Amino acid sequence: MNRFQKRTALRIAAVSVVLASIASPASWFVARELSEQSVVALATEESRGLIAQYKAADLSGPDAVQNATLAAQSISGGLFDIAEIYDSTGRKLGEAMTVEGAAVESYLPHHGKPGYTEASYDSFSLPGKRWVLRIFVPLRGSAATASGPITGYFEGVRVVPKWQEDQLFASSLAIALMVCLASLLCGAALYPVVVHLSADNERKAREVLESQAALIEALQRSEHELEHKVSQRTLELQQEQVRTKELLHNILPLEIAEELSATGSARPARHESVTILFTDFSGFTQAVSAMPADRMVGELNEIFAAFDDITDECGVEKIKTIGDAYMAAAGLPKACADHAQRCVRAGLRMLDYLDERNRTAAFKWSLRLGVHSGPVVAGVVGRRKYAYDIWGDTVNIASRMESAGEVGRVNISAYTYDLIREEFDCEYRGKVDAKGKGQIDMYFVKGARPR
Repeated sequence: MNRFQKRTALRIAAVSVVLASIASPASWFVARELSEQSVVALATEESRGLIAQYKAADLSGPDAVQNATLAAQSISGGLFDIAEIYDSTGRKLGEAMTVEGAAVESYLPHHGKPGYTEASYDSFSLPGKRWVLRIFVPLRGSAATASGPITGYFEGVRVVPKWQEDQLFASSLAIALMVCLASLLCGAALYPVVVHLSADNERKAREVLESQAALIEALQRSEHELEHKVSQRTLELQQEQVRTKELLHNILPLEIAEELSATGSARPARHESVTILFTDFSGFTQAVSAMPADRMVGELNEIFAAFDDITDECGVEKIKTIGDAYMAAAGLPKACADHAQRCVRAGLRMLDYLDERNRTAAFKWSLRLGVHSGPVVAGVVGRRKYAYDIWGDTVNIASRMESAGEVGRVNISAYTYDLIREEFDCEYRGKVDAKGKGQIDMYFVKGARPR
């Protein structure tokens, strides 16, 4: 070996030792940090799932303490040894811990009222060579909104088990040794490159780079797959929530459905001025006696679906159907000044629709309509199969208006007439007998007055 070869070998060896002494501690630190982050990510995800399961993300309701306590008890003993849940003001609502957590609680550093906005963690050692991870997670009322208002805080403490600590230590040590060995091997490979085998060294360097690229690609692929699964699950949950809200809005008025979703109940309310619309088919019993059941249901479904569209367009709230009867109301749950005009307008459009349909349909239907205005009480009844209903003498009189009316005409009471007389032409019928109500002034609506 000549002087040049010796000098080159010494320089390469010195550079290799320096690189190994720098790279090994750095790789150790990075490997340990990544291991901690993976443990924290898994624990954070698991805890968020359990918090969402026990509805402890929204801590403003009456069951906040119970939900927080249940969530904390479920979280402790799994990935955490201490689980604490605070509301948005920093007041502790729920706490649970394992025996291991109780043993280290007194050694944990104290901190002030929670105020963080992003998830974070601390890693430190306690007396007895116990390695502890402390995780801080802000809670938001909706799991699908990462930037929503903070409703509370979750703090978890994990006493890393000896076996996991040994595993992380072994993994970090292996990576550090691999980096150190790679540095020394690279240094050793430089000598034959400089002296004799530059081509062989290039091949080896290329293999090392390819293996590193494959490792990075595999890690990135795993990360993308995990992100895709999380996004898919989140999207499925959002779609299910949308379907649930749509179903609830089809059953109940929008305001009642939102109150029920927010509080779990809907308070009954008295409405002083509303208008009730009743419809009923004349001769329905005779008509359906000779009609197949599926055809009868199809006919009613088609007509009532058209009535639903008409009431929506006129600002009238459908209440329910009873057999061949259709009941709707205006002025509730949200009050409005033109409730009587809305119901009369909807009734005239229903008659127009039925006349148009009878021109081409095989079965001809005749409809009576009755309208009355006054006070009612409205609310949701039952705990299953929710139903929004209204009660009061106004409902009974509206039903009498329908039964005392004539086919193809809108029959209204004097009170309703007084509310619409400026906008609709009406024909006074006189005092008409109404079952159980005596003589009542009634009017037929002839049509809207030209503007």
